[in-house]
Amino acid sequence: MADSVDRVFVHALNTVKKIPKTGASRPPPSERLRLYGLYKQAMEGDVDGVMEMPTAGSGLPPDELQKERDKWDAWNSQKGLTRTESKRRYIEALIETMHKYANTSRDGRELVAELEFVWNQIKDNVPSSESSSANPSDPTQSFNQPRSGSSDLPLKVLSPMSEQDVVELRSRRLVDEDDEDAVARDEEDRAISLQNSRWSKKMERAITQLTAEVAALREQIATGREWRSRKKKSFPAWIKWLIFVVMKHLLIDCVVLSIILLWMRSRKDRRLEDIVRAALRLVREYVKKVLPSR
Repeated sequence: MADSVDRVFVHALNTVKKIPKTGASRPPPSERLRLYGLYKQAMEGDVDGVMEMPTAGSGLPPDELQKERDKWDAWNSQKGLTRTESKRRYIEALIETMHKYANTSRDGRELVAELEFVWNQIKDNVPSSESSSANPSDPTQSFNQPRSGSSDLPLKVLSPMSEQDVVELRSRRLVDEDDEDAVARDEEDRAISLQNSRWSKKMERAITQLTAEVAALREQIATGREWRSRKKKSFPAWIKWLIFVVMKHLLIDCVVLSIILLWMRSRKDRRLEDIVRAALRLVREYVKKVLPSR
């Protein structure tokens, strides 16, 4: 049953991508947050240990911070649900939402009808148990044992078998052997078909699980990129970048000035050195005036 839910869940995700942007009304934020929380719970489990609650210290604007908190609350509200149950609720919530807001266009009606048809087949599917009973023994195979008091019955005289009877007996034996071979071949074919069906089910289960994991990985990568891009655009990030640029230019200027001083000293020209010393002396005196004396 879980494999069937996984297949319908992937179908529901593809349905969301196919919803036309024109002609369908946008659901309210509460409905979208509900679907978001069920989706994250179905893909990644509980929010604990996966994503921290956004705080004011993250450097986000107030509007963005409130949106991130709403998403976190929507995810946290589904805490404790298993992934299969979250997928079931997501599918049902998506069908309900599409009936309300995506039922105005022809494409939207076809999409929700197709998704609902697939979901009803899985939802109403009850595994049927086949009851097999042992076949009674063939009366032709049973035989009557002689009773204790039947020894006084007259003996039956057996006549020798004719050539025609021998041929008929051999033909019956050949027919029985052919029947046994046919039954053995049928059983072998049945075993091979059963093995192939099991293999195909395993492959289908593996493909479904791989598709779900790839979708979760894409969502995680997209969330990480969005978070990093927002963090780079924050005010503290701009301040850090400005300080880094200024310090880099100062370091480059100091290196260039040191090279020029060494070159001029080798030529016994101390004009630039005297200027640098005078500048350092002025800076030292200014620092002494600004800083309090001990």
